[in-house]
Amino acid sequence: MIKIVIADHDDFEAKGIQWLVESSVSNVSIKVATSLSETILALEQDPPAILVYDMNIGSSESLTRLLKIHEPAMICLTMEATYETAKKAIDIGTKYLLLKPFSPQELLNYINNLIREQHRKRQRNAIHPHPEIKQEVMYEELFMMVKKQAKSYVFIAFQPENTSTIPTLNQFLKDYIFPVSPIIFPLSDMLLCLFKDAADVNWSERCKRFMLDWEQEQKEPVSIIINHDQYSGRSIHERYSQTKKMTEVTFFIGYRQVLEFESPLKWAFIDPFLTPSEQKQWISFLNEGNKEGISQFLTSEFLQFHEPYPDPGLLRIRLTSILAQIRRHMKSANLDSNSYEKEYLDIFDTILYNPLIYRIVQKLIIFTSKLVDAVREKSKSDHLELIDKCLHYMELHFWKPEFDLNELSRYVGRNSTYLSHLFVEKTSSTFRESLTQLRIKEAKRLLEETELAIKEIASLTGFQNQHYFSRVFKKVVGKAPKEYRMEH
Repeated sequence: MIKIVIADHDDFEAKGIQWLVESSVSNVSIKVATSLSETILALEQDPPAILVYDMNIGSSESLTRLLKIHEPAMICLTMEATYETAKKAIDIGTKYLLLKPFSPQELLNYINNLIREQHRKRQRNAIHPHPEIKQEVMYEELFMMVKKQAKSYVFIAFQPENTSTIPTLNQFLKDYIFPVSPIIFPLSDMLLCLFKDAADVNWSERCKRFMLDWEQEQKEPVSIIINHDQYSGRSIHERYSQTKKMTEVTFFIGYRQVLEFESPLKWAFIDPFLTPSEQKQWISFLNEGNKEGISQFLTSEFLQFHEPYPDPGLLRIRLTSILAQIRRHMKSANLDSNSYEKEYLDIFDTILYNPLIYRIVQKLIIFTSKLVDAVREKSKSDHLELIDKCLHYMELHFWKPEFDLNELSRYVGRNSTYLSHLFVEKTSSTFRESLTQLRIKEAKRLLEETELAIKEIASLTGFQNQHYFSRVFKKVVGKAPKEYRMEH
């Protein structure tokens, strides 16, 4: 229990501060003094750890002497913003000087800081602080299947978004005043605390207060996961594994939240791979440069979950399946320069390791939009040779059944007869032969890398029907599509 004296000549203001502190801070005992004599008496009879001192209450040699003897942590209040007032506050040993009017939260922040300092001081002075608690559960019991049951503990995980803050959070937990002293286990991505369960403790409210105090001092997001499951047969290792799994819910809902679980978390199953129809949809999105369709797909598929949530690991696999489609499009559009390659690898890394799904989706939408724009710009480039410009445009539009020489001639602004002659001269193939080669090349890739039906592949590669596609494919490749797929 931390003792606090509030010395303020205004009784109404003093009691207001008392109510504010008592309603916001636990384990404190507060006395109010409304005169200099009452302040001196409070310091003499029961010296406080913290003194909130209104400098207008007055001073005396007796007060100064008592402050030097007992050295309470002081917060001075004043209405005078002068050098003399600040010097006087420093001379009597104040920690903080607050100028009226001040916000209640500012005062609470200072009081909480002083309480933590007092707690640290007590721990340093204690020869064996809670030795019996520290010996009850050992590190190896978290990771090994031993028979010790965990029924008597509440498991609470403190998970910072930025893991580099774990040492700071660890010290903050050690200094923080809980109703029950925790056993603290610092881990690579979180801190796990085991509390002896107390029926009268509202752990949700305690953790919300802790989060508020933490973020006022450190400004770093943290999520707190409370595992209340107390099935008698579970071991320390099982409860730890449960709690670690529960922390993965932040992947969907983010940080700055206190989550409670009464039973083990179960994931909903999803197919981690794109279906043939979804592959076809993505090929169309990318070929058509449909940014709106891409955004809608990613938003509906990955940002509209509800309980029970799917396994985050399966979601990451599903995202890499989409990224593979984007990668193929980059290759076909010749967008494999160093800058795009670097961004692609960065997106891949984000999918694998970023702790929040909405950030992954956001980066993927931005990257895909950038690629679509780059493909469009590349197709408009005047620096390409005419035949290269024609071939590049054909690579982007061969999948359209109605694509023909007239469309290409309109795009490059040349006569179709001239283009027909140019193709034979530069490529030793006619326009129709070049177009067929592109379509068959893409068909072979789809047969090798996807499970799409032959009919769907025919549609995606610009053929009017499956029968005509099969006939042309066998003529060019020497094998029917089904036979080619079986061999590859």
